[in-house]
Amino acid sequence: MSIVVDAAQPIDEVTGVVEAAMRPMRRASMRFWVAIAILAVIVAFGIYAWIVQLEQGMGVAGYSDSSFWAIYIADVVAFIGVSYGGAVVSAILLLTGATWRAPLARLSEGMALVTVLVGAAFIFPHLGRPERVLEMVTQPNFASPVFWDMMAIITYTCVTFVFFLLPLVPDTAILRGAHPDELGRGRQLLYRLISRNWVGTTRQRKVLHSAILITAILIIPLAVAVHSVLSWAFALVSRPGWHESIWAPYFVIAALYSGIALVILVTAGFRRGYHLETYITKRHFERLGFIMVALSAVYIYLTFADLLPSAYVGESGPSEIIHGMLVGDVAMWFWIFLLFGTFAPIVLVALPWTRNVWGIAIAAGLVVVIMWVKRVLMVVETAGYDRLTGSFGDYFHFTWVSIAITLAGAAAIPLGLMLLFRVVPLIAIDEVAELAGHPITPNRHAAPGNNAKRAKKAVVAGAAAILMGAFLAVGIASAPEASAEDMASSARMSVTATVAGPEVTVTAVVTAAGQPVAGAPVTFYQSTSMFAPGDNRVPVGKVPTGADGTATVTYVATETGSFVMSATYYAEVGADAVEAEVPLEVTESVSPYVAPQETLLAPQGKALVAVLLGLVALVFVLVVSQVIRVRRATRLADLEPAQPIA
Repeated sequence: MSIVVDAAQPIDEVTGVVEAAMRPMRRASMRFWVAIAILAVIVAFGIYAWIVQLEQGMGVAGYSDSSFWAIYIADVVAFIGVSYGGAVVSAILLLTGATWRAPLARLSEGMALVTVLVGAAFIFPHLGRPERVLEMVTQPNFASPVFWDMMAIITYTCVTFVFFLLPLVPDTAILRGAHPDELGRGRQLLYRLISRNWVGTTRQRKVLHSAILITAILIIPLAVAVHSVLSWAFALVSRPGWHESIWAPYFVIAALYSGIALVILVTAGFRRGYHLETYITKRHFERLGFIMVALSAVYIYLTFADLLPSAYVGESGPSEIIHGMLVGDVAMWFWIFLLFGTFAPIVLVALPWTRNVWGIAIAAGLVVVIMWVKRVLMVVETAGYDRLTGSFGDYFHFTWVSIAITLAGAAAIPLGLMLLFRVVPLIAIDEVAELAGHPITPNRHAAPGNNAKRAKKAVVAGAAAILMGAFLAVGIASAPEASAEDMASSARMSVTATVAGPEVTVTAVVTAAGQPVAGAPVTFYQSTSMFAPGDNRVPVGKVPTGADGTATVTYVATETGSFVMSATYYAEVGADAVEAEVPLEVTESVSPYVAPQETLLAPQGKALVAVLLGLVALVFVLVVSQVIRVRRATRLADLEPAQPIA
């Protein structure tokens, strides 16, 4: 092996660390490539589903004009959230001097990088018109939390990448000296670019350690900022339950809770797949499990701190949401979340006979899946609220398109990690050796060594993707079923309209086979030429029918003249619409225009924008400067002798 060590350094121990880091890079087994192929097919099918959505519109994903936030924004919150767990936990453990983090560092930081990229990618299917993302840069709205959330995600992603990259500098130099003939030309070129002339001098280590510490300090407030701003983005939408002041810390704790759970799953998968039991022990899982259950307790507290005040005040919208969660339509999923996503993990970690690798991994798997369920509940349950009628309706349903895209994101995480660690070492070699008291000094002038004996590798267990896929399969089975075919073919509708001054009341009656249809979502429209020439239909409300098959909407007319009121009802997905219309003469109207009030604190707001943009620029300057410092230190390596730190 072509590495330089001090006289007291155990060669076998150093060799073991390097060999363990090289395992994913050697010849893969058939099971590995089968897993890669399966995951790649799932991702490719998700991309195909997105293409279908682009061609046919958001309706094929279960969206409507009333429910425009649903599963994709829940995916954004969930997938970006788990990224923070990996990055923040690694950063906090580094800053607190927890030496046991060393074998887990590369796995957690790699997970953070892959998941933030996957989570950010869900923004594109969520928008529906991805080409308009560019307008957020060319025509920014500085008053929108969505703009600042984009800035925070971009900044956090860049800092996470640097946090992952810096510790690779010594490791790539070590592998170049240890196994140059096994790296291949591509890795050799990449490793040469990353490590440059790293030889482990005192100055190089001092510069690298300070750069990593500064980056770790930056990651923590960035992670808090991203999920806080994301929670504030919900407050822009006029829906009950999305304006809670506790949502910022609620989102942050949820991200850390689900993130540490995914760290456990990823660690368990790679530990078993590449036989890392020597470096990642049961004690590591116990410590991670204790952190996870501490976050679980905090999340339980915040859950009830979010629900109880709204329930006590008794406002109609929030009260209906809470009623639906506790005893209503989604109560089963809420109690599954509470029992299996919070209490069950605490029990599994607390009991001595389940406080082992398998028990903690099962607890983590429950957290990852059930916390995604909780995000869906928070979004979908409120998204069905109709501001015109003050009522809730089932305006969103799972379709094969939305499920395929979500599954593609879940599969992309293990796929990305498996491919990533085919390129870079999955163990922080230098950090593990240094914390053990045996720092490695690579010899960049050493001759290539002989090929080591190639070891068999097992495929990484894709626990997160499998569990999420299982839940989605259950979700498909429990999704609201379409109406029967005979009802679709025999459904009839009649519409009447009355005028009382500027107030217009439209009533629709839906029947099928002569019987009233209850719970039928009826959309009402008014024809108008206000926005464009011709007879354009503008929706004025969407209301489900009652037990007598009647749906009524009342609104205030904003223009006078002759109009046509119409109503539409789809008896089943893909079926022709059941429609009816009635003429209407409006003689009185109320102008919808309201003169804008003078914006309070407008000058201070402009100053705040400048300050925030300045902070973003400062973060980029700090991060780039750390990379430059490390690059300069490696460039000047020839001026100093190699002096490993004892």
